[in-house]
Amino acid sequence: MSPHRNGSLPDFKLWEEMLRQTGVTGPCLILDKGRLMHNLALARERLHPGVEVRVVAKSLAAPPLLDLAMEQLDARGVMSFSAPMLEELLHLRPNAEHLLGKPLPAPAAARILDRNVRARDQVIWLIDTLERAQQYDALARERGLVLPIAVELDVGLHRGGFTTKTLPPAIEAISTLKGLRLQGAMGYEPHLAKLPALLRAAARRRVESGLKLAREMLQVHCNTPIINTGGSLTFDRYGPQHGVSEVALGSLLVKPKDFGLPATEGFAPALFIATPVLKYMPRNPIPGLEALSPLTGLRNRADLAIYGGYWKASPVYPKDYGYSGIFGRSSNQEVWSGPRLKQSPVGGYAFLRPDQSEAILPEFGELLVVSEQQELEHWPCFSPSCQL
Repeated sequence: MSPHRNGSLPDFKLWEEMLRQTGVTGPCLILDKGRLMHNLALARERLHPGVEVRVVAKSLAAPPLLDLAMEQLDARGVMSFSAPMLEELLHLRPNAEHLLGKPLPAPAAARILDRNVRARDQVIWLIDTLERAQQYDALARERGLVLPIAVELDVGLHRGGFTTKTLPPAIEAISTLKGLRLQGAMGYEPHLAKLPALLRAAARRRVESGLKLAREMLQVHCNTPIINTGGSLTFDRYGPQHGVSEVALGSLLVKPKDFGLPATEGFAPALFIATPVLKYMPRNPIPGLEALSPLTGLRNRADLAIYGGYWKASPVYPKDYGYSGIFGRSSNQEVWSGPRLKQSPVGGYAFLRPDQSEAILPEFGELLVVSEQQELEHWPCFSPSCQL
């Protein structure tokens, strides 16, 4: 169960025995703590000096997991993305600082402010348009508050926010609103890691020029503005010389399948789904084509059916098994196809690697945490409503 720098998978046969001994009878979500600690250490090693970390709550949506990441990375605070999760974290972790990762509708912000006094000082609200700034200014003045805000930058992703052309007049206008206090900027740039090399250098220069412009303009209004960028694919590319004060980091610490890219080499997959194998069907006839069974039986193929299914995840064990193209996806008894096995896997477990951590953690509600000593812990996850 020790982590591997080449991203190889755990020894699932050992995990099968552990699950049998533990009496796990249904699907569960497993976190390999050794691999997690390896990823945390590697992230610390790759961070640039002078740049702080903000842990992404939606990607590590289990309070003990979030706490461990913040502690190990000496994180400045968390990045929250939904009103329910923000409210839950303000209750569970009252001293944490929150930067919103997306702008919330003004009525949602008003509700949070009315229900939790800590939201007045410990939440930095994200503003993407002048109209939203005016809405937040109005709700702040109605309550006699001055709200800290960060402006959202469009640094090339083109998913909203202020561009380098619209940012200067926007900051000038926002600075006149008495209910708001400019405190920083957030510019997300996940497109950089996925652009072809021919386009990447110019795109990176645009990102850096936008971040530096934001820092220069915000320094007029606050001494040490927050300039947040990066993510799991780019967090280690930024230093203070790029105008950056902090980077966001989350999914990479458990490395789901969507993050298995060259930029994440060295980090180990740490999150897996385990589920019992219910049925094993070697030489399984094709529905409606039973007359061809003598021919299909010559193929060295078999089907198995698992308990549950239709998760946002990919099969990884038994080796070389994948979703059946004949049966399709199912949330009841999902069928996988692969090479015939020497022994029936019924009574054992199949394993999947989640595509994204944020989609899977709330769905299962609990993490079964495995250590290198095969000790088990049970960590609660946030509820699905917290991701809305």
